[in-house]
Amino acid sequence: MTATETHRIAAIGMFDGVHAGHRSLLGYLRREGALRHLKAAVVTFNNHPAELVAADRAPRLLMTPRDKIGALRAEGVEDIILLHFDEALRRLSAREFMTMLHASYGVDCLVVGYDHRFGRDRLDGFDDYVAIGREIGLEVICAREESGFSSTAVRDSLLRGHVEAATALLGRPYYIDGTVVAGKRLGRTIGFPTANLAPLSDRILIPARGVYVADVSIDGAPALRRAMLNIGHRPTVDGPDAPDTIEVHVIDYEGDLYGHLMRVHFLHRLRSERAFDSLESLRKQLCADRDAASAWI
Repeated sequence: MTATETHRIAAIGMFDGVHAGHRSLLGYLRREGALRHLKAAVVTFNNHPAELVAADRAPRLLMTPRDKIGALRAEGVEDIILLHFDEALRRLSAREFMTMLHASYGVDCLVVGYDHRFGRDRLDGFDDYVAIGREIGLEVICAREESGFSSTAVRDSLLRGHVEAATALLGRPYYIDGTVVAGKRLGRTIGFPTANLAPLSDRILIPARGVYVADVSIDGAPALRRAMLNIGHRPTVDGPDAPDTIEVHVIDYEGDLYGHLMRVHFLHRLRSERAFDSLESLRKQLCADRDAASAWI
């Protein structure tokens, strides 16, 4: 749509994870839009800008673009302007970027964080964006600061295995989606058949190695099933150089899960991954893990 068709108020950001801080900003966006009779919109990206600027340091994502769009819409965002961050976009100055949003996407009001910067020229401060907006007919207003919430903080928590801290920041358990693929089928020999999960995206962040309590949804079913899962290289049965796997044991489930889609919600970390001196020792620990996972609230 062009500016002559729809008029919007927009916030700019990666919005990775759509965490509690993001949701507070989106609430402010909706309220300000209602006051100005503008549609609430978000300008975001389907790839992280760091993938272009410094690919070796680009963070893993907390959400796929599709899930992010769904989460933004669930928060009342009416329009989502999804851009691909490429070299042409990177070269735009703040004025050029703002002019493009105003002229091409009908953004009449822009919500900008006090310390937020965009554009190749990285302007000194909020007042500079206000001045540019005034010149091009675009109102710029300041977003309220929500301290303590950031996608980086969520990633740091997950990479330490602190999934409950991540839940507090996100306002929901962290999840990953995957397809169940064939594994070595060793779990079933000791009474713990596992689903070997292959994430749907190789850009999604995987939490730290360890054994977790999880709730899982199979093929999008609304009912959640309790599970325990292991992330790691299975030191009891594989060598130290084996690739990491995600193995999910769905408690009290009978049936073939190969080829099915599974969403895993991380609830609690039970313990670190470790090697056992025998399969029987491993089985006894898994029994204890299963009991703890079943009882965890």
